[in-house]
Amino acid sequence: MPAKPKIDFSDPQQERSKKTLEDLLQAAYEIVEAADPAAFTSRNLASKAGYSLGTLSQRLGSVENVFFWAIQKNRDSKLNSYVEEMTQFNSQLTIHNFVEIFVDKAFANMNIVSTKVMRFYDQRYSLKYGLTADYFDYTDVLVDPYLVLCQKNKTNTFRLLSVEEARFIFKCGLTLVERPFANQDPIAGTKEHRQIAIDSLTRLMAK
Repeated sequence: MPAKPKIDFSDPQQERSKKTLEDLLQAAYEIVEAADPAAFTSRNLASKAGYSLGTLSQRLGSVENVFFWAIQKNRDSKLNSYVEEMTQFNSQLTIHNFVEIFVDKAFANMNIVSTKVMRFYDQRYSLKYGLTADYFDYTDVLVDPYLVLCQKNKTNTFRLLSVEEARFIFKCGLTLVERPFANQDPIAGTKEHRQIAIDSLTRLMAK
């Protein structure tokens, strides 16, 4: 598998150029948050940021890459909210409580509109770069805070995991929770889907 390409942009040397780049990136992020892939266009980005199409080409190079960047940033923001909740998780709650809370939070994020964005990213990114070696590594940010949470928990229901086992389990969680939405599986978001995800992850993570 190829390595994941770095998505970056020309480094502005002047303060005015830096401001232009920041405006364009912020506009792309706001467009992605609105979650309509039909709006992921050069013209819409230029209009949103208040710049010409020529400025986009000069500052960003590939406009498609800026939307990849914005989707990744939006995804990372959601994962960071999970991390924050892990750091505040009640140490008197069990592993089953933990799994229920986080599956429900993930389901709340996986609505029909965001699913369209996920499919846009899957299709367009893989078409451009292929399935890179670290394509699903974005869940790794959850590993360290989860292992700390396990050590602090008082219920004796959390199984202590190695770093590598935790990495694999969070990727399993991605398959159980997120991918049915991304793949438009008929079960996605149903009570049955929720129960399968909760039961499966609890078995993987409980003592």
